[in-house]
Amino acid sequence: MTKKQIITAATSSTASKFIEMLDRKKVSFYVLDQDNIMDPNDGIFNIAVEGLSDGEALLFWDGEFNP
Repeated sequence: MTKKQIITAATSSTASKFIEMLDRKKVSFYVLDQDNIMDPNDGIFNIAVEGLSDGEALLFWDGEFNP
């Protein structure tokens, strides 16, 4: 996925739906920080995704993407 596609997908979905989409498309990701390990839509969820620049990550707060 391109950076633009990743950002668009993050903007239009919750954190949990975003992860499901990454899994379906077989895009690698790494969770950097997660408040609630059982629910990525609860609290802070910070994720690095294949296709973003090194050191770049996406931050979700209570399930919503925060650019």
